[in-house]
Amino acid sequence: MFKRLIHNPYFLFLPFLLYYIYFIVINKWATLYGDEVRYTDFAWRLLHGYYSPPAPFINLWNGPGYPIIIALFMALKQHALYITLANAFFMYLDVVFLYQSIKLLSNRKMALIFTVPLAIYPNALTMLPILYTEAFTGFLVSALVYTLVLYHVKRSNKFLILSGLLLGYLALTKVIFGYVLVLSLVTCVALLFYKRNRKLHIASVKMLLIAFAVTMPYLIYTYHMTGKIFYWGNSGGMSLYWMSTPNDNEYGDWKLPDLTNNQYPDNIKSPEGAAFLKKNHLKEISAILKHNDVEQDELFKQAAIKNIEAHPLKFASNYYNNCSRMLFNFPYSYSYQDAAIVGNIVRGSLLLWLSIFCLAITCINWRAVVYPVKFILLITSIYLLLSGALSAYPRQLDVVMPVLLFWAAVTVFKLKKINLRFAGNEDLNKIDVIELAGDEVENDVLE
Repeated sequence: MFKRLIHNPYFLFLPFLLYYIYFIVINKWATLYGDEVRYTDFAWRLLHGYYSPPAPFINLWNGPGYPIIIALFMALKQHALYITLANAFFMYLDVVFLYQSIKLLSNRKMALIFTVPLAIYPNALTMLPILYTEAFTGFLVSALVYTLVLYHVKRSNKFLILSGLLLGYLALTKVIFGYVLVLSLVTCVALLFYKRNRKLHIASVKMLLIAFAVTMPYLIYTYHMTGKIFYWGNSGGMSLYWMSTPNDNEYGDWKLPDLTNNQYPDNIKSPEGAAFLKKNHLKEISAILKHNDVEQDELFKQAAIKNIEAHPLKFASNYYNNCSRMLFNFPYSYSYQDAAIVGNIVRGSLLLWLSIFCLAITCINWRAVVYPVKFILLITSIYLLLSGALSAYPRQLDVVMPVLLFWAAVTVFKLKKINLRFAGNEDLNKIDVIELAGDEVENDVLE
């Protein structure tokens, strides 16, 4: 009986759930702060029958995925603390689903080794007491990985449908995944021209079409509000604007419209930062802010494209800095990094080198890599490439941590041998390459 309980992941990770609840209770802010206000405002509007105010005050800063969850609690008149406690269950299920996914393709030991780092991941823990999307998004990503693995193992259409539903709701929660859906669909449709594993290519296309079907009501609504086709929100323009900044000592991180240089993260700000920001941007931003939100989004995009065309190398530099922020949480414009940089560098470096190692093994043994790994890597790669073009932080990388750990676990488990053998002069150039143990016949999807 006890052995069965130990092998049950819901029981095995129950202590983490209890800790998450405790962590939220002792760290929950007394009042709503930052993006919490925006998400709860959207939830309140949903309860009153609309999502955005009418024109010209249209506000579509984020998708409805997370506000819908908050609205369910608000409908029951729950206190903000109890709504936030849902994050504990989201992260708990995130961990459980990752464990189950890895176990299905390896064993319990490997699953435990690669799941515990997610369960204690500091970045994820710091987001638990906040009504932000990260805990819920991580849950959706982990659940998507799990359903993909179940589809691969059981070949049941119900898991294919469930994967599509999860992917669609992920796009409603993080609208950048809407563009990921488009690029993924184009890639998978192109792969239909290859005869090998056509059934799996078709399955991928079906899954993505189901995801699009989930997002259609929202896209129809945004078209009705704005007259723009495939309009996901009006936050991308400002983010792209800051990524395109051509000025020295500005690294592509997002700044508040008031140019005070006081936003996240809570590191030490340069006292001259606000003055430089106003000197470089006040005139242009003031002119843009005179328009409504949808027009602002378009004007910010136009200004960003103009900057990128005039200073492509600076945009490339900002893109590099953006990737550095996702991994190491620096650099930030007009700011000094605090002592927490050491932990960020250690975690980011471990993740970077683990990813490089897995990438090398995966490329060498592409045909032996199983379908769920290939498909989820396609989605994650596109997501990270797109995230690099907009102002990004560790939050953007943290939500795909289940994918990276899943990928690493399966890669390490499938590793057959690493044997660099130098047997003599006549065999000097004979080297056994790194190989993966796997089904080479059925897993050639996404080649």
